[in-house]
Amino acid sequence: MSVSRRSRFIIYESLLIILGFAIAAQVSPPDVYSQVIGTVVVLTVTLPLSYWLAYKRH
Repeated sequence: MSVSRRSRFIIYESLLIILGFAIAAQVSPPDVYSQVIGTVVVLTVTLPLSYWLAYKRH
């Protein structure tokens, strides 16, 4: 059974967001502003990367 591209995108994005937040939690201080900036950075990096992995590679 083949997995659709949309499903692959969701899987890649979920895994990359979890990984990104784990890394951001280790390297940033625990204040609100750093967490907001970390969230923006994680989403800015992971969304295009997930798109590339799911749609452009195959």
